[in-house]
Amino acid sequence: MKKTARRILAGIGIILLAALLAGGGFAIYLYLQASHVVEEAGRDVFSENESTYLYRADGEVLARLNTGEDRVYLPYEDIPEDVVHAFIAVEDRRFYSHFGVDIIGILRSAAVYVTSEGEELQGGSTITQQLARTVFLSNEVTLERKVKEAFLALALEAAYSKEDILEFYINNVYFANGAYGIEAAARSYFGCPASELTLSQTALLCAVPNSPSWYDPRENLSHTLERRDKILGDMLEQGYISQEEYEEALEEEPVIREEETERTDYETTYAVDCAVRFLMEQDGFQFRYYFDSQLAYEGYMESYESVYEREREKLYRGGYEIRTSLDQEKQRLLQREIDENLEDFTETDEDGVYELQGAAALVDNATGKIVAVSGGRSQESQSVNLLNRAYQSYRQPGSSIKPLLVYAPALDLGYTESSVLQEIDVSLLGEYKGRETALSGSPIRLDQALYNSKNGAACYLLAQIGVPTGLGYLENMHFHRLMYSDQNVVSALGGFTYGTNVVEMAGAYRTFANGGNYTEPTCITSILYQGEEIYEEPVQERVYKASTAAKMLELLEGVVKYGTARRMYWDADVPAAGKTGTTNDNRDGWFSGMIPDYTLSVWVGCDTPQKVAGLSGSTYPMRIFKGVMEELAGEPVRTEFRVEEDPEEEQTFTYAEEVQDYEDYLPGRADEEELSPGYTVANYRQDHMLADTVDVLIREYNSTADASRKEELLREMNAAKEQIYGRTIKGEVEAKIAQLQ
Repeated sequence: MKKTARRILAGIGIILLAALLAGGGFAIYLYLQASHVVEEAGRDVFSENESTYLYRADGEVLARLNTGEDRVYLPYEDIPEDVVHAFIAVEDRRFYSHFGVDIIGILRSAAVYVTSEGEELQGGSTITQQLARTVFLSNEVTLERKVKEAFLALALEAAYSKEDILEFYINNVYFANGAYGIEAAARSYFGCPASELTLSQTALLCAVPNSPSWYDPRENLSHTLERRDKILGDMLEQGYISQEEYEEALEEEPVIREEETERTDYETTYAVDCAVRFLMEQDGFQFRYYFDSQLAYEGYMESYESVYEREREKLYRGGYEIRTSLDQEKQRLLQREIDENLEDFTETDEDGVYELQGAAALVDNATGKIVAVSGGRSQESQSVNLLNRAYQSYRQPGSSIKPLLVYAPALDLGYTESSVLQEIDVSLLGEYKGRETALSGSPIRLDQALYNSKNGAACYLLAQIGVPTGLGYLENMHFHRLMYSDQNVVSALGGFTYGTNVVEMAGAYRTFANGGNYTEPTCITSILYQGEEIYEEPVQERVYKASTAAKMLELLEGVVKYGTARRMYWDADVPAAGKTGTTNDNRDGWFSGMIPDYTLSVWVGCDTPQKVAGLSGSTYPMRIFKGVMEELAGEPVRTEFRVEEDPEEEQTFTYAEEVQDYEDYLPGRADEEELSPGYTVANYRQDHMLADTVDVLIREYNSTADASRKEELLREMNAAKEQIYGRTIKGEVEAKIAQLQ
């Protein structure tokens, strides 16, 4: 088609879009802007493939990322005719007759947008629009982006021939697993150039770009074949192939080559993940952390994986310069401790990978940045792609979740270390589901329950504060796979649907060392694109009160000194705090904790969960923790935990105006009735009379200026306090008196 005629068609398109948008002048303005973008970019933009560089904290190059042989650009004359016909048949039947925008498709998309009340905006995109989106726009799905996409498509059609557009599109479309363009896809999946593809192979490959994750031939071949068959049917219907060719192609059984992978270190894969997630957020992807149904979770994950793959490809060919917080010496230390502590376990799986594995993430408490990360044990050779267990493996956290999910939320809500809990029988939880607070058991102080990791007390306390309340704290700290099925008190024991990983746990535990403020864990400190800084630091969010964070550090120190981690025998010059975790049948062992400068989370277990003799949170994970932290404690920046008070945080109490009569407390109930084991209604009445007496004395204390009278009142308050039997009431009275001094 001659360029003049094409410009006429483009102009018709502008008029039609102007009518749809009810603003002809504005439409022309948008078209001129789009034309400028296309003209400025030039042809080279469609074949760009710049390497991205990752740097360690010291400025050394960590890795160079590019698509390498997975991107081979073909001129139009070298693109097989079947490839062109397959894409046109399935993606854009009116490609040769429209001017870049399919008005019928736009109207259909608009109808969906209106009927879904803005919730859905899809369909109606031509090949030219898809090219515009891939090269010039982000992956977010909004009305504004669709409008930009349409005008860019018009500008592309006016600037380039149909053959040019097909060439650009087929070389830029993504085929999953790092394959970018039809030539790379042919070599990756079938080990041949595109010119040697059969019709069946061509249709199969052309199925992938519609949803690279869903139609991945290596992971979801049945999905790919289903769409291959549709494409062949479309090609038959439009006369591109004969009935005989169609039937022969349907009968052909594809043989997909195994993926050829390069060994990549844990630092690099984690840094890439952090960068990709940032690009996803920058381009409008909305991360979710809690899912109220399995269907919602699966739908989200399909969308997540699809966008993730596209953004990963964008990273690999975008020419970014990425600075990280990763420290080579700390990385060596972390990897050495994992390797040496697990070296006696030499059994391997059928791929030659060690069966017993470990993972760990180390956070700088001052910055919140990951400075070292290990996703598994070191091996000289590995026949499978490296799995980075630090962020890719989700496992049950066992009791290491208790401080985050149960105890810190309880302290936030007014519990104290002396609050009395019940060590209920966890074997009865199924029978008494929903009525856990009614279960009786041995009374135990909150601090002792934490030190000794009492499961019954943790379940009892989570039931008291409410499971949704506890899970809400985890959601606020971006635990990525929280499910409706986790709304159960056994979550207090780490019994989650999907679990967590060491990166999430390290980031969450660091919140205690950061005064209750959470920062999304990442190793990225800077991202330059075309010389400009595009990186934005994660926003710090308050999760726990500062006083709660300080108390949790004190309690977790107690775990190391007196509790399940006492056999660490910590004797460094700086304090250590942390919590062990062990899952059923010793399948997973955890230790998460901190010293003043760093927070570290460690996991040990098998990729396929199985019982491991001798594994618990207080064995291999704790030994790895100690080995790393002892060395880091040698030259500390901070020698003690310091949590700054939150000026907005006020401890508020209710003060009684008078002491009521004895029978006014729990009226109508018998003195001998037990409210909890060993604590009766009589105890309750006496305690509350004493507490109210202290309130009355405090009122007088605040109203008098007589120093001697104040001293006398303080003596009376302390005398009344010492007579209180219940630890919770006594703790509140102590706090009230402490505010006066």
